[in-house]
Amino acid sequence: MEQITMTMLAHIITGTLAIIAGVIALTVAKGKSLHASAGTWFVYTMLIMAISGTLIALFQPMIITAIAGIFTTYLVLSAWLAVKAAPNTRGKFDYTLPVFSLLIILACLYFSGQAGTSQAEIKHGISAYDYYFFVLLAGLSFLGDVRLVYAGRLNPKPRLFRHLWRMTFALFISVGSFLSQGAAKVLPQSLIDSGLLALPELFILLVIVYWGFKLSFGNKIRQWRANRAAQSSS
Repeated sequence: MEQITMTMLAHIITGTLAIIAGVIALTVAKGKSLHASAGTWFVYTMLIMAISGTLIALFQPMIITAIAGIFTTYLVLSAWLAVKAAPNTRGKFDYTLPVFSLLIILACLYFSGQAGTSQAEIKHGISAYDYYFFVLLAGLSFLGDVRLVYAGRLNPKPRLFRHLWRMTFALFISVGSFLSQGAAKVLPQSLIDSGLLALPELFILLVIVYWGFKLSFGNKIRQWRANRAAQSSS
């Protein structure tokens, strides 16, 4: 039986608390006190979970898991900074974010190259394509970070979406890790094979799409409805 270290225990406890807090923050009304409290708990527990998970993965080593932990830490911090700074301003730490995301890209490219040139076409048990997944995610994040630095500020809607998608995708990674590395070890094989474990992750991705659509087209749809109502009543 695998020995449970203090680092692993902290990872398990904070990971569980982070998922609970994240689900609450995701489902309650935004901007209310419950959302703010759940969001604060989510940030603290996610950071402890991600950092402890990274340390565990580095000692194993499980490089792809370490990269996921580092990327999750980056997502949570950058999402928190997006709403921590005053509206239409740029925080003093925002200049470091493109460097952070670029380093993640370079690390993933390095390990994907190592995997691609190896005889088994894997590195630390992972194929090059799995590393490319994080190259894509970190690449999109890098573009957003560069945009923030050069723009000097973010308008309310892009700022809110930056916060939402990064926090929500951090939750997506946490839930995926919990289901694949934790729950999958104790749940019946029939439930695992049914595909039901993929539903929570799908729901989280749909939430990101929903908020992106709402922030981009919400006002236009409301205006269109108001115009139609005015035309109908005239």
